[in-house]
Amino acid sequence: MNNIDIYETNLSIESTIVQYLFESKGAKKLIKAVQYSGFKTQTGLIMYNLGFGDYDFETKSISDNESSNNGDMRTVFNTVLNTVPKFFQDNPGFPIYVQGSDSSDLFEEECRISCFKNCDEACKNRNRRIRIYTYFVNKHFAALSKEYLFFGYDEQKETFVEYVPQNNYIAVLVYKKN
Repeated sequence: MNNIDIYETNLSIESTIVQYLFESKGAKKLIKAVQYSGFKTQTGLIMYNLGFGDYDFETKSISDNESSNNGDMRTVFNTVLNTVPKFFQDNPGFPIYVQGSDSSDLFEEECRISCFKNCDEACKNRNRRIRIYTYFVNKHFAALSKEYLFFGYDEQKETFVEYVPQNNYIAVLVYKKN
């Protein structure tokens, strides 16, 4: 995975929020942020949710519900992925939780109101974002597994299970190996 185009990031840390800010230089110049937000699970485990989106300077937060379609998706995606090893280097021992903002039941309800796809049973827009991440993990699983442990959220079992490439997951949990 060498020789990939990425944008330069600037690190910002505030309390349990770690942000990597960068400028997307596609059709427009947009400020984007990769945000790792710390939270405690019901069992007391501290993990970090990976979020990504357009950066709002006023609130110092991200909007992860919009797609800017700025023409530089590959470079932006590579930049997001490039923050993962940086995050683990600065935050050893904490897992990263990844789930798309389009994975909730509420998303599907809102999507159906304005969607032009006329989905019958399943919403075709639901889980798009996590599918992008799992496609990447599936494609590079052998190489990534040398450094990381992956678990996928199994909806039927309602728990995380050992990640198996090509299975469908609505969330992924990533640990850095020691």
